[in-house]
Amino acid sequence: MKAFCHISTLIILFVFSVESSTAQQIRKIEIISAKSMEYDEKIGNRAMRLIGDVVLKHEDAYMYCDSGYLYRETNSFKAFNNVKILQGDSLLLTGTSLDYFGNTKLAKMRDSVVLKHYNSYLETDSLNYDRNDDVAYYFGGGEIFDIENHLVSKRGYYYTNDKEYIAVDSVILVNPQYKMYADTLKYNTETEIAYFYGPTNIISDSNFIYCENGFYDTRKDLSAFSENAYLINGEQTLKGDSLFYDRNKRMGEAFINVSVIDTVENLIAEGNYALYFETPQHAMLVDSVFVTYITDGDSVFMNADTVLIDIDTADNKLIRAYRHVQVFKSDAQARCDSLVYNSVDSISEMFGKPIIWAEGNQLTSDKMELHFVDDEAHHVIMMGYAFIVNPEDTVHFSQIKGRKLVAYFRENDIYKIDIFNDSQTLYYVRDEETEELIGLNKVVCNDMVVFRNNKTVEKILFYDKPDGNLTPIEQLLPENSFLPDFIWLDEYRPKSKFDIFYWENIK
Repeated sequence: MKAFCHISTLIILFVFSVESSTAQQIRKIEIISAKSMEYDEKIGNRAMRLIGDVVLKHEDAYMYCDSGYLYRETNSFKAFNNVKILQGDSLLLTGTSLDYFGNTKLAKMRDSVVLKHYNSYLETDSLNYDRNDDVAYYFGGGEIFDIENHLVSKRGYYYTNDKEYIAVDSVILVNPQYKMYADTLKYNTETEIAYFYGPTNIISDSNFIYCENGFYDTRKDLSAFSENAYLINGEQTLKGDSLFYDRNKRMGEAFINVSVIDTVENLIAEGNYALYFETPQHAMLVDSVFVTYITDGDSVFMNADTVLIDIDTADNKLIRAYRHVQVFKSDAQARCDSLVYNSVDSISEMFGKPIIWAEGNQLTSDKMELHFVDDEAHHVIMMGYAFIVNPEDTVHFSQIKGRKLVAYFRENDIYKIDIFNDSQTLYYVRDEETEELIGLNKVVCNDMVVFRNNKTVEKILFYDKPDGNLTPIEQLLPENSFLPDFIWLDEYRPKSKFDIFYWENIK
């Protein structure tokens, strides 16, 4: 029985101790000064009416107003006109009316509310400030200002310890250089970094940025974006799984599933990494680069290890592709080590043993210059032991060789060839009625011009001591059927746009 009494006593003492501790933690609101103070039972039990230069204190916060009611029983205070709460030396909250609850340390400020904290301040009509958690929140629209930025939203929270705003619903951040529109935005007034969540648009005079997640360092003008992120600069768009942007350098970086889109030139360049400069416009793409040039009739596709795109102020474009370059078009294909295209003169230069396949023709040389007119191939200049092969069937090939060749195209088929220096040609002659091969004509001279029609040789003009002979097909030996250095490379020709991703070294 005594043991039970001792236990009961201990429980009572413990409960009393907890209650005493709780009571000690709840500080009463203190009256510092007022011109007039009187109890008024009409406004509440043990309530006091305070009038004139009222100053109250609760813990480390001071409250000022013209008049107010202090409720001793509930430890609360209602203030009117010229209301201020000063906490420490950095936080000032002002408004027209206030309901303050000392037990929960919750302040409800209304009408023309301004919260100032260090270098930022918040304007709203209704604000609740929870001093327990040091968080203020508004719910009827608010505007936040700091040194350079102006933030507007319908709802928001401010965490004074972290100096951080969370703005929600129809958020707008205005900076001298841009405007940012977001669903939800977190902004730190000390670091001046904005974090955004949900669909976000950043608009400036120079570009437009969209993302659904990311951050923007407004002080350093550095930013990172993800989730459907893209940047638009004039007619060019940069996309990627993640983007980084330096506004000072006007430079963007994109990673994974990257694309650079030119809406004027109908050009799309894709890869897994891109570096992009806005002024002057320059883009570099690496890692599985895939370029699509969209035309009305037939698109052109290109793959390379690295692609560089430069655009000048006159909108002229310089495109350079390096390493393992392959091109596919339904009626023409190509491969080379590197390629340069300049829109100023519409010339595409190909280096490193280039090959072009066009309407059954195979063109090879050390270097080529492909000239375009109205986006169609007009002629190609082939330098350094140039070779053109045209198959007559699976085993017979007409051939043209020279130190320099100029082949002219009509609807991607070669209709004329100028051959310079050590010109050689082998072309098959067909029976006019049966169209069967009846012989092989071989001609060697310094220069010649070959005219073709319907993929067959129609006429040849020879210059400077031509030497030729015709061998009947039945007398033709295999070793006499090919010019020196002949090679048929059809197995390396891309058969579709997907084949250009697979590079095989020529044996």
